[in-house]
Amino acid sequence: MLKKNFFVISILCLISLALSAADKKSDTNSTEAAKPSYELPQPAKENLDLTMYQRIRDEGLGHSHIMEYAFALADGIGPRLTGSPNLKRANEWTRDQLTAMGCSNAHLEDWGEFGMGWQQLNTWVRMASPDTAVFIAQASPWSPSSNGAVSGPAVSVEIKKDEDLDKYKGKLGGKIVLLGEMRDVKPVDKPLFEREDEKALAKIAEYPLVEENEYAQYLRDFPKRMELQAKIWNLLASEHPLGVILPSRDGRNAGGSGGTIFDDSRGIGQYAYKREKAIPVPVVVMAIENYGRVYRLLKSNVPVTIEMNVDTKFTGDHEHGFDTIAEIPGSDPKLKDEVVMVGGHLDSWASGTGATDNGAGTVVAMEVMRILNALQVKPRRTIRIGLWTGEEQGEFGSAGYVKQHFGFVPLSTAPDQLKLPEWRRKPAGPVQLKPEQEKISGYFNVDNGSGKILGV
Repeated sequence: MLKKNFFVISILCLISLALSAADKKSDTNSTEAAKPSYELPQPAKENLDLTMYQRIRDEGLGHSHIMEYAFALADGIGPRLTGSPNLKRANEWTRDQLTAMGCSNAHLEDWGEFGMGWQQLNTWVRMASPDTAVFIAQASPWSPSSNGAVSGPAVSVEIKKDEDLDKYKGKLGGKIVLLGEMRDVKPVDKPLFEREDEKALAKIAEYPLVEENEYAQYLRDFPKRMELQAKIWNLLASEHPLGVILPSRDGRNAGGSGGTIFDDSRGIGQYAYKREKAIPVPVVVMAIENYGRVYRLLKSNVPVTIEMNVDTKFTGDHEHGFDTIAEIPGSDPKLKDEVVMVGGHLDSWASGTGATDNGAGTVVAMEVMRILNALQVKPRRTIRIGLWTGEEQGEFGSAGYVKQHFGFVPLSTAPDQLKLPEWRRKPAGPVQLKPEQEKISGYFNVDNGSGKILGV
């Protein structure tokens, strides 16, 4: 909790700096007067209210509500998949909490249609032969239900190119399909978490721009990979297997191991949440150690029988997404229309509570607003909180808010570009700014877990 309190205090101090620019003398130059304050000449020395800084520290360290908010969000509400009933609860809960602490204009702002609402009720997978074993597994987001327990022989399917598709035609009906090869599981040879020292931070700050790296290759291959993935699921739809098991993918750092699974939608398609792109068979993601055991048995020609039950339900085909927005109004007649924002994203994936990604950022932003309200701070500029949704599927909530309020970049509508998600499409014109954009003085966002903020 102390680490998250330092998060809050750090952000509040930064906000205070953004808010505390000294009063500007009236300027007869109308052009200068029309500029936002952060574009005007700044004072050589800020007039800082050190007493208020100390009060903020005392409130944050001595009367924190961080763990109350975290408990209610992560334990009480739980996983918050975009479009799900749980995310709706989280939107309404954060709005009501912000109202109760004294914020103004707390409301839910519609960023547009998302797709299917979905909820996992129960999922289990076990091996029935040649041994009995209970496996760690979760339904893949937007998987249909298996409509009760199913049982069948397991078969391993590895498709890396179009020519591989023909090998499996007519062979998958009534089977449990293990889709994908087994990957290496690297041993854990260092702590899962390490504090960066000054040398490591300096290296990060360099951030060299390289022409070629693994992620660049991933982006370049994206369209071709999505085309093959669509063909794989078309094959599965025509074959009618009982179910599909995906291996937990390798994460960006430690990777999925030790029973940890990465239960996102990468294995089933970019738009699995849209009805027209719905996956046709029940799909689960399984812990890599469990997946590896079945995979090795099948590769050694040992028959394996798998039983599984995927209990899920859909709650709508055209669910909209909403951001939670609230404010503390500015008090300076000249500066009250300028805005300093804090935020985080409220949604998570289907099987995790999103404690660090990004429950932590959400409750930090809420605590910032609570402290300022509790101390009855009268900021010169308006302070606005934005809790975004749809982040995990493409930053829909935050991008939608920016597009509605601040501006956007027109995107290419060329046929090859329309096949890509928006975040991959090329710009087709200059930035189109809206009047509100000039009113933004700063935005503070936390989406990297816990620990002290070491830099901005």
